[in-house]
Amino acid sequence: MYAGHIGVALGAHGFRKAVPLWLLILAAQLPDWADAGLCLAGARSATPGMYSHSFPAVALLAMAAAILYWAGWRDIPGAFLVAAVVLSHAAADWVTGIKPTWPGGPMIGLQLYSRPAIDFVLEAAVIWIGWLIYRRSFPPERRQSNAVVAVLVALIAVQLIADVIFAVTPGLRKC
Repeated sequence: MYAGHIGVALGAHGFRKAVPLWLLILAAQLPDWADAGLCLAGARSATPGMYSHSFPAVALLAMAAAILYWAGWRDIPGAFLVAAVVLSHAAADWVTGIKPTWPGGPMIGLQLYSRPAIDFVLEAAVIWIGWLIYRRSFPPERRQSNAVVAVLVALIAVQLIADVIFAVTPGLRKC
């Protein structure tokens, strides 16, 4: 999942505006950032995503993010929300891709990236639902503002571009 992760962050922010949106976006993408950092550092496992997307890795990232959030904001419900958003990354990626479970465990996932049209519909739905929740957090007179609607349009456009790229380059690898 690509832009769909940001849709999750938007929805989470709509539930708890006290947690900064930038932080929820970072939390929603944290396993991908960890994977990119590990890739740049040359620390790759034989199983792609083992250190960033497996059950143990995502659990550790969620705990670390929650502890760091709590240390900075002293907001226990917010810390749980941050952890949940990190955990949502794994659940979403297991629908759209194929990811490891644990060392020696099976790879799981529906691998919708190989079906870009279906992936687009699913991710657009996640973006739209997250955006609807996010939009409700604004005063009624701002909910249809150009800026609020532009967020939805931009995220769906980014997802469309990603799915077109997947359609024309099926063997594309992240690292």
